[in-house]
Amino acid sequence: MKYRAYLALVASSLLLSVATFAASPPELRTLFPHQASIYVEGGPSSRLELPPEVLAACRADLSDLRIFDADEREVPFLVDSGLLTDTELEVTQTVAAELLAVRQRRSDPETGPSLWEETYELTVPEESSVTELWDLVVAADQTAFVRRVAVSALGDDGTKTEIVHEGSLFRLVDPLREKTRLTLPPLAAGRIVVTLVGEDGGYLEPVFQFENSRSIPPRRRASVPLVELDRRQIDRRTIVELRRPRGLVPDVLVATTSTAVFNRTVEVWDEGPGATDRMLARGELFRLTALTAVEDVDLSLAMPSGDRLRVIINDGDSPPLDDLSFHAVVRRPALIFTITSPRDDGPAGMLRFGGARAFRPQYGVTDLAVSRLPVSGESAEVAERLYDPALLGRASLGPVVDNPQFDASPALAFAMRPGAELDPRLFSHRRRLWAKPSAEGLSRHTLKPQDLAQARSDLADLRIVDTASRQWAYLLEENAVSETAVLDFSGPISKEGHSTFTFHLPTRPLYLDQIVVDTPIPFFDRSFVLTAALDEKAREEVTLATGRLVRRVGDPRPVIISFPPTRAYSVAIEIVDGDDSPLELERISARFPLPQIFFAAPAGEYDLLLGNPEADHPRYELNRVRQVVLAVESLPVDAAELASNPDYRPGARLATQKGALQVLLWVAVTAVVIFLTVLTLRLARQEDPGTD
Repeated sequence: MKYRAYLALVASSLLLSVATFAASPPELRTLFPHQASIYVEGGPSSRLELPPEVLAACRADLSDLRIFDADEREVPFLVDSGLLTDTELEVTQTVAAELLAVRQRRSDPETGPSLWEETYELTVPEESSVTELWDLVVAADQTAFVRRVAVSALGDDGTKTEIVHEGSLFRLVDPLREKTRLTLPPLAAGRIVVTLVGEDGGYLEPVFQFENSRSIPPRRRASVPLVELDRRQIDRRTIVELRRPRGLVPDVLVATTSTAVFNRTVEVWDEGPGATDRMLARGELFRLTALTAVEDVDLSLAMPSGDRLRVIINDGDSPPLDDLSFHAVVRRPALIFTITSPRDDGPAGMLRFGGARAFRPQYGVTDLAVSRLPVSGESAEVAERLYDPALLGRASLGPVVDNPQFDASPALAFAMRPGAELDPRLFSHRRRLWAKPSAEGLSRHTLKPQDLAQARSDLADLRIVDTASRQWAYLLEENAVSETAVLDFSGPISKEGHSTFTFHLPTRPLYLDQIVVDTPIPFFDRSFVLTAALDEKAREEVTLATGRLVRRVGDPRPVIISFPPTRAYSVAIEIVDGDDSPLELERISARFPLPQIFFAAPAGEYDLLLGNPEADHPRYELNRVRQVVLAVESLPVDAAELASNPDYRPGARLATQKGALQVLLWVAVTAVVIFLTVLTLRLARQEDPGTD
């Protein structure tokens, strides 16, 4: 069978890779902070399902995980990513029936139509057993037919035992219906006799085959509690920030609460470094209690990218859910590898993992993703055999302990060096930062609205410098987090059936991407235009959003207006009231997307400099290893308030190359103006028709 050849290829590839990697560099062991002994039973190849505590400590692609044998040699492995938690893999084996004999007979009774009888003697598949059930499948060219079927098992001595009595096969055109298979009981005999009887004017002369189907149940669910980072109630909503270990890629988010009865709309968003700022799930969670509890507290998630999940629960007028917590349901990937079992009961090898310091290994064998294989056919059967303990030995892990060989120096030590010096006098503002001692050497700072107001709109003038004015490379994650704030507003100013409200921002200018409008009016449906002033004197405006402000009867939720992130000095909304009175606005809030900067530096004092309109974008090598840097844990810095830079000197820009060029340009322009002025005066005197 093809699956046996495939498994042989897998085993030989793994063994070849073992020989290739026999001389693994000893430094590899020092990259992983955790380890656990591996115990195997059977063989030659083994299968190890990874527990949640291992997944939580690794990257999502398991690149920081290795297997070592008893001689500390690296052991190659395949990764089976597993089935989705709600998926079954169906394996269908098809065997063509060998035809031994055919008999056909037509009978013409005195009353009724002629009967066309055909008998076929077939061999039973050799791999059949008393525990397997086969379907007999009939393929025929006729567009429509109806047949009565009888099936008998044929013993070695020629005796017949009827196993299907008065069965039927048919294909109808109007209505379109079809039955072309019979499920046979367990077969012990090597042959069967199939008799077909019909009266539609001819022999069916079908082709027979046997099919055997079975399914692989979903992988065991691993439920991992998620750490809550923040919770707040805003605009009748509960917003929960959850930490997602990068190694855990949940298929389902499960909510747990002691509230007996509820029905809430919930959204889950991707957040944090590397996030795509997209909605991962939206649905309703509910629980009703009658004779028994009826509930649905699961949300199926798209694949997240960031290290946090933002859960938004619309509470409406109901109180927040009691004792609320969340669990992530994840697939349990498995490693398939070949390792020599020890003679005693000791471990066969060691699993070392975590730290985000190793790259994905290239073993020359393809990873196996069962969830991407066909749901039927021989490829799926290959996948099923990878679960078969008769072909694969079982592997298990001992307790997880610290790796004594782990090199605990910061993972980003290679990047912890200062860059070129700069002139701090060119920057109008600064914020003092204090980086804390970090295991991986990575610090982060969330830029505040005040920072964004003083920086350039493209953030090209951000710099991090030490006390010697040396730059430290950083990575910028735009829209990494968001904050909300209640806005002051004025209005309405009503004119010709239109009313205008102006929203005043706490800091000007300010990036925002959402306005939430709350009003006590129970029902409204009016068109609106939301605009933003792009400069302080409102000389330039842009339309943020247009549409309708709608609240349905019985829906107390505020109206949310979303738009692309915009740097604005003020925001106004014009509402078409018609002959209705202007809306009474009760509360206006806004959401502000905020970027984060990540920098690798020793603990100590630094300055965030900004406010240089002539600065160019910085060019740091750190951007080339962006994914490596953002994969490690970072610590927030302590930050002082933003203040004017005491070293700032506007004239210092003249000393730069760009400033010198501007001075030369001004001198040249001034000289041209003077020359043209003198020339004009001379020409005027020459043309003056004064007295002779």
